[in-house]
Amino acid sequence: MEPIVGIVAEYNPFHNGHLYQLREAKRRSGADCAVAVMSGNFVQRGAPAAADKWERAASAAACGADLVLELPFFYACNSAELFAEGGIGILRGLGCVTHLSFGCETQCPELLKAAADVLAEEPAAFRQQLRVFLDRGESYPKARWEALRAVCGQKTASVIESPNNILAVEYLKQCIRQDWNPEYVPQGRLLR
Repeated sequence: MEPIVGIVAEYNPFHNGHLYQLREAKRRSGADCAVAVMSGNFVQRGAPAAADKWERAASAAACGADLVLELPFFYACNSAELFAEGGIGILRGLGCVTHLSFGCETQCPELLKAAADVLAEEPAAFRQQLRVFLDRGESYPKARWEALRAVCGQKTASVIESPNNILAVEYLKQCIRQDWNPEYVPQGRLLR
């Protein structure tokens, strides 16, 4: 099977960083084709997109995306977990995407995978620690971070402190939960 790289994005608006990611995703994966799953007229935080979905999709297509599919509103305007669930579900469902490209802010993609493994499986030790921190009155994100730190250590937990890493971990977590095993093409300013 020829490599095809998939990307979940908002392109709000499409900019040079997105162009760089598309080009690098194709180059690093050896793919001739890139599929982008993009939010529609509303983006993850529920706000209207800077430009309509047609304009953003046209920009992506003009800059290297060979197919742009819309992420349904329910997923596009929801938590990072559901955003990733929808995007990964679409890419997996195509049956032809072999690589997954995503942004991150860590020099150790292995830490993203370690965090995703625990968050996807939620082993008993993690669930127990999560309950302890929730019972102490911590918010869910803080309790989740504390539970991850208790189970995996500070270094692994630290990867879910930045937005790009949070999404990267959620993408990897959804790959595990949806039993999809693409090759990962992590990208970020620290990985260039």
